[in-house]
Amino acid sequence: MFADIPVALLMWSWTEPDPAHKMMRLQTPAHPDWQVLEHKFPNCPLTVELKLWVCEIEQKIWFLHQGADQAWWLSSLDATAKVTTPPPINIGLKPFGYGRQQGYQYWLFIEPIGRVAIQRQLEFRLSQLKRQRISVDDTQELIRIPALSSLLSIYNYRQWTVLIWLKTQ
Repeated sequence: MFADIPVALLMWSWTEPDPAHKMMRLQTPAHPDWQVLEHKFPNCPLTVELKLWVCEIEQKIWFLHQGADQAWWLSSLDATAKVTTPPPINIGLKPFGYGRQQGYQYWLFIEPIGRVAIQRQLEFRLSQLKRQRISVDDTQELIRIPALSSLLSIYNYRQWTVLIWLKTQ
């Protein structure tokens, strides 16, 4: 995996991949420079509230997130792996990816439909659960679902709508 790291992210130093999680810890700098990421990857949205950055680079989905230990971790998702663990509730979408990292489970959904259509679908599927919209702007929405110990992030990425479902383990 270390050999696969995108060239633009080699501006920072990383540990060797952790054998258990296959993640690399950011060594220097101590925190990601969000302005640099935004400049080098303008099509990849920042989800600062979740301390998460997701980007498709060189045909892989890369995750940069802050773990419970306050360290920053980089990992990638194999787009060819089958998703065998369903999300906590069937939302009528097929997960593109699934993983477990630093006390979280996550599901990644990438859909060619618009954000409004996904929002309506979620409203229908999650109608019985109490939800809290943490932030909503032109490009992104962040929803907290306390009953499921979950956060949902919905944003536009090129012609796609991306939904990231994070659930604490």
